[in-house]
Amino acid sequence: MKQFFTIMLAFLLTSCSQIYTNRETDKEAGEKIPKKFYWEIRYGGAQDNLLKLFGDEFFEATSKDKFLESIGVAENKIGPIQEYNLVKWETLIVKGSNAKSEYLFVYDLKRGTNKTQETFSLKKDENGDIKIIGYRVNQDLMNP
Repeated sequence: MKQFFTIMLAFLLTSCSQIYTNRETDKEAGEKIPKKFYWEIRYGGAQDNLLKLFGDEFFEATSKDKFLESIGVAENKIGPIQEYNLVKWETLIVKGSNAKSEYLFVYDLKRGTNKTQETFSLKKDENGDIKIIGYRVNQDLMNP
C-alpha cells in the first residue's frame, strides 16, 4: 500500500508540469540575449556589459579573462562580425515543480572573408533572467 501511495504521489508531481517546446514567444525572449551579445561585440566596448549576459555556470568552465581573450582572437584572427543570421533554434520551457527554461540558438556569421557558425546555450536563472551558459564558435576552414 505504501508503494502505491509513493507511485501516485510521483505521478501527481510529474503530471502537474506543463511542457512547452519551440514556442515563438520563447524564441523571441531568448533571442534577445545573442542579439545583445553581437551588439556589444560590434558597437559596445564595455566588457562588463558583455559579461553580464553570461551565467555563473559558464564561468565555472571558462575564466572571464580567457573568454575575453578568445573574443579578441576571433575578432582579430577570423575577422570582425559583418552579419549574423539565425539558422536553428530550440526552446524547452517546463512549468511546475521542476521548472526550467532552456534555449539553443545557432547562427551563421560572416566575419571579414571568413564564415563561422556560433552556438549559444541559454538558461533562465533563479532570478528569471536568461543567461548564456554555453558558447561555441566553429570555423569552416575549407570554405572561406
